[in-house]
Amino acid sequence: MSVKIVLVVDDSIAIRKQVKMILENKGYQVREAGNELGVMNNVELYGILADLILMDLSLKNENGFDVIYNLKNQERYKDIPVVMLTENASASQVKFAKDLGVQGYLLKPIIPERLIQCVEKI
Repeated sequence: MSVKIVLVVDDSIAIRKQVKMILENKGYQVREAGNELGVMNNVELYGILADLILMDLSLKNENGFDVIYNLKNQERYKDIPVVMLTENASASQVKFAKDLGVQGYLLKPIIPERLIQCVEKI
């Protein structure tokens, strides 16, 4: 298993807890970042580093694409793979995400088997 620590970024506590439970049952360590202080502030404040980031596209106070752009433009985070979590993925969103360096999409509601497959693939 190459991915060991997964950062789950979602403003829904329920989604974060669901993803955390699924991944921890498979032996992964999970860190959470909500939207309370802004994702980047949260990541910087807690010094969260991860082997993989699962990022909600539709954050209440921030645009997931903007957060990914900011992460990918910082030396400390630029090489961490990112997978978007979203309720809908249009072709234009998928292309834009790939251009930003996103390595995949997971559609909500989260299906445990798909989540595990995606994380193991990365």
